[in-house]
Amino acid sequence: MALTSINNEQPARYFDLVNKPETLKRENGLSIDDSTLKNFSENRTSIPADWDVSFGDVLNWSKDRPTEVYFVLEDRTLLKNPDRSGSGYLTIPFNVTRNIRNALLKYQHVIERIGKNNISTIEMHPEDIFIKENWGEVPHEILSSNVQFSYDPTEEFLYVNLPHISKSKAFKLGSTTMNNIQIWFTGAMEDQASFRIKYNFSGSQFHKYHDIYKLHNLNFSLPQTWSVEPGTTDIGHDHCNGEWIFHGDRKHLNEAKKSIHDFYKDLPITIEDIHEK
Repeated sequence: MALTSINNEQPARYFDLVNKPETLKRENGLSIDDSTLKNFSENRTSIPADWDVSFGDVLNWSKDRPTEVYFVLEDRTLLKNPDRSGSGYLTIPFNVTRNIRNALLKYQHVIERIGKNNISTIEMHPEDIFIKENWGEVPHEILSSNVQFSYDPTEEFLYVNLPHISKSKAFKLGSTTMNNIQIWFTGAMEDQASFRIKYNFSGSQFHKYHDIYKLHNLNFSLPQTWSVEPGTTDIGHDHCNGEWIFHGDRKHLNEAKKSIHDFYKDLPITIEDIHEK
């Protein structure tokens, strides 16, 4: 989606305090003396009232990955990058996007400066224009259910999270719609089931998996109400073993299992039901 002007949101400003600390100034345009800026950089407490910094702006003390990025909150305190990835990537949190409806436009300059590949998560309001234009209007049923939306600009997935029941699923930009989200959401509200598969291929079985069937390049064809996550894996040049864990509504449990059997064709796998405690 082109980042065209949707509303009059003031773009978030980006301050690189490692390479260009002089860009941070007072509201009257005067520079901040070195000792004051040094003390602020060491303590990273609240922003002084006379500094030209606004809610949502970004201060970066990182030298490589954005591990030392801070967001300015409404009370002028600083929130460190919450990094939902846990791997040193930037998360633009809901704390600063909850009142805007075009997070990509608001943080366009920040994304460009930090680099899209260094950003894993942009948490969005359900009525964000990006969601509307690429998936559709979020139905009232979902809006009223405390659903959380976040976007991964690198992988181009919209993640829909239901924190009250610990369910989440990714929806690919360009190949899914709000109808897919609605179907999954409805299924997630029903009685749930889980199972895992285990596999251990070597020799001719690995040859089938990798070279003949090319299953390593394919995705599971599951019911829309089901999702999958990887378990442990071990892949070498002549073997692979591991597991996948599947979750979804019990109504489509048998269909999900059949799709797994069909996926692996005549390769031996073990299916184990997971019983919730």
